[in-house]
Amino acid sequence: MAFAQAATLAPPSILDEPLAPRERTRPMAEDDLMSGRPKPDSPERARGPMGGGGPVGGGGPMCGGPMGGGPPGYNATWYPSRSVSGQNANLGFVRQGLNVGAPIWKEGGDMVLATVGLRNTLFSGSAILPETGRAFPDQLWNVNIGLNAMHRFDNGWMGMLMVSLGSASDKPFQSVRELTGNLGGFLRIPAANERDFWNVGALYLFNSQVNFPIPIFAYGWNPSDKLQVNIGLPFSVNWKPSDEWTLAFSYLPLLNINSRLTYAFDPSLRFFGGYEYLTETYLLAGRTNASDQFFSIEQRLITGIQWDVWKEASVEVNGGYSFGRYYGEGDNQFGSIRDKLDVASGLFLGAAFRMKF
Repeated sequence: MAFAQAATLAPPSILDEPLAPRERTRPMAEDDLMSGRPKPDSPERARGPMGGGGPVGGGGPMCGGPMGGGPPGYNATWYPSRSVSGQNANLGFVRQGLNVGAPIWKEGGDMVLATVGLRNTLFSGSAILPETGRAFPDQLWNVNIGLNAMHRFDNGWMGMLMVSLGSASDKPFQSVRELTGNLGGFLRIPAANERDFWNVGALYLFNSQVNFPIPIFAYGWNPSDKLQVNIGLPFSVNWKPSDEWTLAFSYLPLLNINSRLTYAFDPSLRFFGGYEYLTETYLLAGRTNASDQFFSIEQRLITGIQWDVWKEASVEVNGGYSFGRYYGEGDNQFGSIRDKLDVASGLFLGAAFRMKF
């Protein structure tokens, strides 16, 4: 989950592609340093096999998760009301996400990028948190503002420093107890074969489950244009067995999984299906224990269609089946969860508009 939050701070760029001659100077971004996905101008990247994953286009990390899960855009998902275990009540919601990023300084291969992310979930129903009897939150927000400084060194190394500040809560920015943020640094180091690379770095997330800097170490293995594997943490695979098919899988600690199989009818129209395990966390206002986090956890089967409406933008319509969904509060999701609320499985519908660069 920690890695997923870091990946929200910048849109995709060249840190995930096989190393190229030193004269290549397109700006880089940390999202791809982390993911090991294919380069942005490749057919695999244009198809966006991972696009649409997660509630707002990506998995969810500590303290709220990605704002949009990648490139700039807007998305919305509707979950019809479903019954709540042990209560004569239902729970449904509408979730919206907006992700924006723009360079504020650029020179050659260096760049400073500003990002803004916004996610809002509006709940409906009369569910209560079972142990304390509190009403279930009417809404949850995640607001995040970040700065990323990217640099290409003369020896071919590339790196980023990043910082962000935000709030993930039912009442964002009510006090310092609802603030979230992170500080991190990353390097992409060319391997001896000039095709692969090493990703090394560290990330510290304030107000998260992990109260120490998280090391990042992975090897980007690129045996061909059809296969890219990020071996380590985070882990990802992108395999293109034919011109039409693309298989993508990613794992982000502590527990976010996104797997996606995409079929391209033509370069601008694609069908996809996949499985996701999603985790989001929030800091509820008024909680007694400052270290408690409010968890939203679910698994989903998702399918949909993506259409490139023009070169730099795509539209997606998706739907699927959500199961294993529950909410609860505690200092970590693997320990003792209090006020646990289980919601019945059910269908969902979503749509998204994304920009591609």
